[in-house]
This record gives sequence, structure tokens and C-alpha cells, in this order.
Amino acid sequence: MMSAAQGGDNLRAPRACKPVRGIFSPPGSKSLTQRYMMLAALADGVSTIDNPLDSVDTRALAAGLATLGAQVNWSKNGELKITGVNGIFPSFGILNAVDGGTPARFLMAAACLATGTSTLDGSARLRQRPMQDGVDMLNSLGAEIARVSATQLPLRIAPTELFRNGGACVVPAHASSQFISALLLIAPWLNRGMQVRFEGAQPSVSYIDLTVDCLRKVGADVSWNSDRGAIHVQPARLNGFHIAIEPDASSAAYAMALAAIVPGSEIEFANLPRGSHQPDMAVFHELIALGARDCSSDKCAAIGFGEPLKGGVLDASRWPDGSLAMMAAAAFANAPIHIHGLATLAGKESDRINAMSEWLRAIGAVVESGADWIRIDGRSNGSTQIHRNHSSVDANANSQANPYEIVVNPHADHRIAMSAAVAGALRGGVSISDPGCVEKSWPSFWNDWHRLLSGIEGSA
Repeated sequence: MMSAAQGGDNLRAPRACKPVRGIFSPPGSKSLTQRYMMLAALADGVSTIDNPLDSVDTRALAAGLATLGAQVNWSKNGELKITGVNGIFPSFGILNAVDGGTPARFLMAAACLATGTSTLDGSARLRQRPMQDGVDMLNSLGAEIARVSATQLPLRIAPTELFRNGGACVVPAHASSQFISALLLIAPWLNRGMQVRFEGAQPSVSYIDLTVDCLRKVGADVSWNSDRGAIHVQPARLNGFHIAIEPDASSAAYAMALAAIVPGSEIEFANLPRGSHQPDMAVFHELIALGARDCSSDKCAAIGFGEPLKGGVLDASRWPDGSLAMMAAAAFANAPIHIHGLATLAGKESDRINAMSEWLRAIGAVVESGADWIRIDGRSNGSTQIHRNHSSVDANANSQANPYEIVVNPHADHRIAMSAAVAGALRGGVSISDPGCVEKSWPSFWNDWHRLLSGIEGSA
């Protein structure tokens, strides 16, 4: 039950009135769940995915794969079973990616292996997000994809025999890594596999690494020469598999930031290894470098408050989604934190640099930003006094550091809402409009967050 105060459509972010200590279990990784769903849908036979993320995005991908002919079953015990199509989707139709950039880009590629023409669409915001690079790459391989209107979506996707042959694809500089991952995930089922060559630097290379790792774990033959900017996926007919999904590092990042800024806190992340390959584990390592304590065991990552975070310059080009949790923590650091490598954030669920700047300024931080960077100086928001007051368990004394309330507009972006929850936990006086936007990646976020801050065992 959610006990944080609510007013109208706003939700008051729960306050941490004492050190936050305990074990936290975020849901399964969204990135890993969606990659293995694609591979399972194309494999021959039944695949079982343990600890999958059940969210708006993964349900949208599941519905699309089912429309194309895969059998997708969510069991009551948390398993996801998918009966694959052995490389050829027998059906086609209307594919609704809702708000999901990853479902849209993955389904665009999957529909190229169907037996008829499909239409890919989504929400008003998704219709504005970049899709043309993916269209151009798939068309260069022989697909026939065209816009239905002036917006990025809907798209009409017609499979061709030429596309099924596979071959070589040149990826333009700064194309979304989601398009590249989509190509790689279908590549084993193309007659000649696929050779991908990059033109110039690529953003979010870490997500391409993650895709290559997933392919290899289910038996695909992939060579990845990052120095030469080339990937070669050999043709194969992969069988069904059984895989367990790690907890989501992107979701865990908010609790990591929380532990790093609330004095006396220490949070352990059950079943999330310190050495996880998920890109947003970089948040953990950067927080440690800025002054947090590494409390990890051999089995799982754990982080605690060490000292107020110091300033620094961070390159988030390999972990842009995780940068939002870092921005929230930066608002309570003892010196400015500059984060760059954020070129992809403008095309996400919201224009994330602008959306974050908006509420960070509202709590008193000094914020400067550009197209791919942000600099946050939280010293003017009274962060030193907040840390001092927070060393006491007296909630009334703590609240005196926050003379005014703010309402954060997350712009329908789950990660904006979650980052604001971090600030609300330490500062207090933070409410979020449209709190339900977290359902995109973590439907139970507010309940789980409240349990963590309340010290209830078995949070999440």
C-alpha cells in the first residue's frame, strides 16, 4: 500500500527521515528482457525467461511479437515462455509500440521477417522520436519500409526475399544503438547473416556490447571488432533457450544515488553482480569515485554513504539513461558535477536534459546545459544544511531545510519521475504530477520505493 501523501493527480515523493539501509530488488532488466524476447520469438522451439520485466514496454513488444505469430505466455510465477517461429514470422498486422522506443525499433526489424505487410505505430510522443535511420538501414538491405504520414510513425513494412538474404549494412554516425541492436538480433536468421560497419563514432556502444553478449549466450556466432567498427553475425538456426534476467541496473541506479546522498545509508542489490555488463552499472562505479562507499560482496553490488559527493567531470556516452540518477545526486554534491556524452537524451521519452534542468532549478540548483551536456551546482540549494539536518532522525528538524514545495512535471517520462523521487527522499517537499508514467519500466516503483525508505524488509 502506498502511504506517501497524494493530492489530486500529484504524488508526494516519500521522505527518508532516517538512514536508508536494507536489501533492494529492482525488477528484471528491461534491456535484457527485450533482447531475449526477440531472440526467443525467432528461435526454434520454446524458450523460458526467468525474472523478466513486466511493464508497458515489454508488454508492447510481447503483443507485437504475438501479432507476428510467436506464442507469448506470461505465467503467474513470473516466467515468460515464448514459442518461436524458427526465423519466419507466419503472421502480420498492426504493431502498436505504445511509448516504447526499443519495442518500436525491434518490431520494425522483426516485421521484415514476416509473411506479409505490417503497420508499426505508437503514441503521439513516439511518432516524434527518430526512426528514419532504422528505416534507411533496413531498406538498404532490401526491405520496403515507408512512412504513412509526415510523422516518424506510422510505418508500412513490407518484407522481401532480398531482405532475407542479409548481407552488409553501413551504419551512419550517431544512429541510435537500438536500431543497430535490432539488426543484430534478427541477423542469425538471414541467409548470409549480416556484416555491420560503422561510419564514425557511435553513441551508447555499451548497449551494442550487451546485444552481442545476449546473442552469444544463446549460441550465435558473432565477431565484434570495436577498433575497426565492424560486427559480423554468422547465419544460424538457433534453438529455444532458458535464461534468467538480472535485476535492472537502470532501475537500481536511483537507489544507488539515494544511498550515496543520504547520510548513514547502505543498500544492497539482491542478485545484481558488481561486475554486471549492463551499461548503467557505470552509475555505481561513478558514485564510488565521487565519494560513496563500495559495500559489495562476492554475490551482489552494495553501496553506502561515504561523504558528501565531490565534484567532477563525467562521460556518460556509454550510459546516458543512467545519467538522470547521477543528475539527481549531483544536486546534493559539495561541488559542481559536469556530465557530457548526452546527445541521445533529446530524443527519448522527453527532452531529458531540458526536463531535468527544469526541476533541478526549481529545488535551487544552478544548472547550465547544452545539446549533449549538463553542469549541476547544488551548493546553492542548501545541500550542506540538508546533509547536516539529515544526520538526525528528527523529521521535523529535517523538514526545516525545505521552506518551499515543488511539483515536478515528468513530461510522461518514467526516468524523470524516478530521479525526482531521489531528490524528494533527501530534500522533502517534492511532488510528481503524472506519477503513473513509471509504469513504462517499473509499474510497482512507488510502492517499492516507499518500502525501501520505510525500512520494510524485502522491498521490491
